[in-house]
Amino acid sequence: MFHPATLLLAWAGFAFALPALPLRVLAGLLVLVLILALWLARPRALALWRRARWLLLSIAVLFAFATPGLLVPGLPGRLGVTIDGLQLAGEHIGRLLLLLTSLALLHERLGTRGLVSGLYWLLGPLSRWPGLRERIVVRLMLVVEFVENDRRGAWRDWLEERQDAGPAQLPLEVRTARWHDRVAMLALACALAVLAW
Repeated sequence: MFHPATLLLAWAGFAFALPALPLRVLAGLLVLVLILALWLARPRALALWRRARWLLLSIAVLFAFATPGLLVPGLPGRLGVTIDGLQLAGEHIGRLLLLLTSLALLHERLGTRGLVSGLYWLLGPLSRWPGLRERIVVRLMLVVEFVENDRRGAWRDWLEERQDAGPAQLPLEVRTARWHDRVAMLALACALAVLAW
């Protein structure tokens, strides 16, 4: 079993490589990841899609109406919708959905504490500044816990809460990376360097 930091780094590498994927590969991956998410992480994936719905709609509208190209026949074309814009909107929405859905699968696999533990390990170089790594991780954990337990409209209650509201302690499980984690991270770093080159 891999360390959470290894899986988090693999997801970050996937996110970095996502814009370079050809359209056919993107479509195949999207179908596969959507099926896996609906099977293994349905509530988490649905909640993430619901939270991103306005962003997805904005991308669709902006690309459909603002991209020059061949007009769509009929009323949409008279309104300014282009075929090129629809294609670009579909591609960008597909990439964003793939990114969000793969994150939902990773979150389901690791849990909030696993994600935060992996991030804590990856932020190891910041340990020379006392308390910085811990503050980043604690703030992230609080945000994720709040979002996970959020009810519709609960943000209004949150704004009215006192400053001292919240847990007094946040336990963090920190594991050491083993040799196979270090080999996997080195391979991922090399692959990312090749992609960036």
